[in-house]
Amino acid sequence: MIDGIEIIDGHMHIFTSKFTERIKARVKEKGPEYEKAFNGWQEGFLRKYNTGFAEENEDPLEKIAADWCAELDRCKVDKALFIGLYPEEDELTGFIAAGKGRFTGFCTVDPLDPLAPELLRRRVKEEGYTGLKLYPPTQCFLPSDRAIYPLYEEAEALSIPIMFHLGITLSYDTDLRYADPLELHPVLRDFPGVNIIVPHFGSGYFRELLFLAYHVNNLYVDTSGTNVWVKYLPYQLELSDVFVRALDIFGPERIIFGTDSRILTRGYREGVLQTQLGILRESGLKSKELSLIMAGNIRRLTGI
Repeated sequence: MIDGIEIIDGHMHIFTSKFTERIKARVKEKGPEYEKAFNGWQEGFLRKYNTGFAEENEDPLEKIAADWCAELDRCKVDKALFIGLYPEEDELTGFIAAGKGRFTGFCTVDPLDPLAPELLRRRVKEEGYTGLKLYPPTQCFLPSDRAIYPLYEEAEALSIPIMFHLGITLSYDTDLRYADPLELHPVLRDFPGVNIIVPHFGSGYFRELLFLAYHVNNLYVDTSGTNVWVKYLPYQLELSDVFVRALDIFGPERIIFGTDSRILTRGYREGVLQTQLGILRESGLKSKELSLIMAGNIRRLTGI
């Protein structure tokens, strides 16, 4: 809690040694040429950002959970939502349990797998997940594909939100043909009872999110990450401008705070928290409205 404002980070990840092993195995499966290109991309990523995309943390899940709790304490963050990256990421289940009520989680599934609805139900009912995360640009599917509707129907039956990563992303295997948020329009329209979250203000597709908001009321945005995508637009746009427009169109009731913190060795992204909190305070929000963005909205959607 910061100055009487509860803080729930609505977008975080964990990396473990199993996660990095899984990435390496997937890369090898695609052949030596792909592996060579992937390794080159990793080296470029390290040079550009002075950090790796992931980390190999071999500590037990209980230790990783305790370390993240310590980071949250240091930055005065009360609770956090951790998001899965692969359908088989079972270690996230144990990590959330080790958080002893301080964490909640969104699982992911392969949306094109006919058994995806069944897996989602098990994750939610038996393992306590409170939402679903899908990655169209890396899972290479169109959200409007009718073959995926049974998965949305299951999410609606479970009364859980769905988060779609759209727009640009750090992942090497991204295909931007699947990145346009406008693909969500039929889903938002056909499933008005399902709350849908698009993180990072749409990662470069902010205009498209604003257009969608004209038509539907079940679309949320999250603020997570450094939002470096603003640098790649053909016009000048400051992060403060993004917040002002989001507040105008979505209102404080449909904006969710997050940092996209994920590298434990680099710590919690306190700078992102302080920057975004400062922008929101300067916007003239009432205390109740600020509390919705920083904690209330994600609590309402997930029950954390």
